[in-house]
Amino acid sequence: MLIGNAYSTTPVSKVRFTIAQVNNDTKVWADMWMETQMAMGQVQQMAITDNASKNTIQQRLDELKP
Repeated sequence: MLIGNAYSTTPVSKVRFTIAQVNNDTKVWADMWMETQMAMGQVQQMAITDNASKNTIQQRLDELKP
């Protein structure tokens, strides 16, 4: 995954979890992206949407003990 250029900061992977109560269940959504800051300060982001990454996050959530 290419993001930024030679003057950018090192790309960082980020995950945001959204947790909501739906009836008697708890639902969790995960948004994933890569982020870097360009030389002039602007932040460049690239969404991570591939199935392997989604499956990895789902596996981590499944491993949590309630």
